[in-house]
Amino acid sequence: MQPWVFLPIFTNGRTTVQSMSLHHVHVVLSHPSEPRNVGAVCRAIKNAGITRLTIVTDSEIDFDAARPLAVDARDVLDATRIVPDLPAALADSTLIAGVTRRVGQRRKLVSFAPWQLAEKAADLSTSPSGVTLSIIFGNEQSGLSDAELELCHMAVSIPSSPDFPSLNLSHAVQVIAYELYIANLAGRVAAGYQPIGSQELATEVARIVMSLESLGFRTQTGPQGMRVFLTDIFGRAMLSQAEAHRLRRLFEKIEGMHGPGD
Repeated sequence: MQPWVFLPIFTNGRTTVQSMSLHHVHVVLSHPSEPRNVGAVCRAIKNAGITRLTIVTDSEIDFDAARPLAVDARDVLDATRIVPDLPAALADSTLIAGVTRRVGQRRKLVSFAPWQLAEKAADLSTSPSGVTLSIIFGNEQSGLSDAELELCHMAVSIPSSPDFPSLNLSHAVQVIAYELYIANLAGRVAAGYQPIGSQELATEVARIVMSLESLGFRTQTGPQGMRVFLTDIFGRAMLSQAEAHRLRRLFEKIEGMHGPGD
């Protein structure tokens, strides 16, 4: 775990904390059931300089009930985007993280700590406009489903007592947002570059899987499992567009050298 580092700025004898907007971070709530949690989430993310919030739901959100909990983050609540399904919320994402405490064979085999996600997010903070880290939080009772987590490049788990591991939705959002803010504040920012977007990454992975199938490569999980496996690895690596293209061309060249099924 990285140490928590604060960078104070001294002005007229007073110590203040440097302001830093996480414009590239996008928080997604999938089917929240408690509107007051939505309001509290708005406050939590604005504390960290995050202003982009999307709610995935096919039900009405009681914004009047959410508003008192949002306090001075009502502008975030008013700007919240509502979409009917998760793919619509993630269309412009570069790196997608799902916050969950459950992993396993049908989910992600590995989960990352909040500060590890924050380190990856720092690499995106100086990238050109349009680069987005989307972080998905599931329903308060059921969390993220297997299908929802499959859309993510990585799983993130917040360490907590095994005697009572469940966190309130807004508290979980606060923990993740805090780590993201501190990582930027501590200056753990790499030189900016343009990572490949999730939609283009999916296209490149599909072409690689096609090359593997043409070569007669088979796994127990089949093409779908291989697609998820490669997408997770490449997504977490935050490959640049040129790197993803080069990897795809490598597999296509191997396919051409050996021919189908050789």
